[in-house]
This record gives sequence, structure tokens and C-alpha cells, in this order.
Amino acid sequence: MSETLNVKKREKLGTRASDRLRSEGLCPAVLYGHNEPSVSLAVPYEELSTTLRHGAKIVQLAGDEKGQALLQDLQWDTFGRYVLHADLLRVAAGERVHVEIPVEAKGQAPGEDEGGMMTWVNHSVEIEVTPANVPEKLHIDLANVHLGDTVTASAVIDLPEGAKLLTDADRVLLNCVAPLAEEPEEEEALGTTGAEPELVGQKPEDEESSEE
Repeated sequence: MSETLNVKKREKLGTRASDRLRSEGLCPAVLYGHNEPSVSLAVPYEELSTTLRHGAKIVQLAGDEKGQALLQDLQWDTFGRYVLHADLLRVAAGERVHVEIPVEAKGQAPGEDEGGMMTWVNHSVEIEVTPANVPEKLHIDLANVHLGDTVTASAVIDLPEGAKLLTDADRVLLNCVAPLAEEPEEEEALGTTGAEPELVGQKPEDEESSEE
């Protein structure tokens, strides 16, 4: 899936210039790769947000730069709400690129009916693929996942034609595990009966009465 970004070259660099761009609704970016000089760009936030919302990895550049680029890296603000900077890697139409793709579960796991619950360990895998075939997401089928089962990267069911899985096939994506047992109440755990505890150093009542 490809989105279009209308980019502009930016001459002024540095923190102040970048802050000014952001206040104008533009995101600082840099375009590099293919042994060509790096170019500092400004990308409309609205277009970048739409691209990210659609899960696109490959973008079509328009404006001061043309061609396709891979969203290589994004720098977010502290709360992960706004993109502060974007790295764009030039790619050619038939070139194979390495991309991180999110993985989602498909179907209902029998293990959940057996009392288990699904716990994710890793939410994405890396693949090698041509720009035209970069998927928005990949899936694993839960139809045969029972209590105690582990699902690995090798279980991804919808790799695009010609794509290669770069993530280790044995890398765990999720587990179907039994829920943790509830901790017993504090009194039960201590085996208390409700009687007042004997204070250290205090004489028993019968000894105190015999001394009187």
C-alpha cells in the first residue's frame, strides 16, 4: 500500500527551525540512500498521519522530491503521540526492502475454551519484500492453538508472494497459558485462627497468677 507525501526542501536546520516547522503543521524529515546526497525535507503532518493510520510503509514522494521511499524510522515525542522527525529511505520499484510488519491473530483459539488466555510476546516480524508487495499487516491462525501451545514466527500464514521471512522462524510471538492462580487471603496464608498473638517476652496468665 502506497501513500503520497508532498514534500518541500528545507534550507534552515537546527532545533529552532524544526520547532517552527512543527508549529506550521510540518514534520522535519531527511531523505537518503542509493548513494545520493541526503536531503532535508518538510512533510505535512496531515499526510504523514494519514499514512501511518493506514499502516503504509512505502510512500510516493511528490513536490520537491520524486520517487518512492520507505518510512525507515520515526522519532516520537515523549508520550508517543506526535512524530518529531522522519527518516525516508529511497527505494526503486523492483528493489527488495527490509520492513517490520505488525502481526495480528485470526480466529478463536481452542485453548481459550480450555481455560487459557493468549499472551503476546512479540507483535511484529521482519520480512524482505519488493515495495509493491509490502503488506499492511500479517496474520497467524489460532484455529489449532491449545492450552500450553506456543506460536512462533513460522506460523505467519499470509506472507506476500516472493517475500522472505527474516525474523527467526522459532521466535515466539504468543503463548496460550493458564491464568495465574489467585493468591490466598492473608489470614489463610498465615494460618491464623483469629486468636490474639502471644507477645514475645510476655508470661502466660497461669504463671502470672501463681506468682501473686
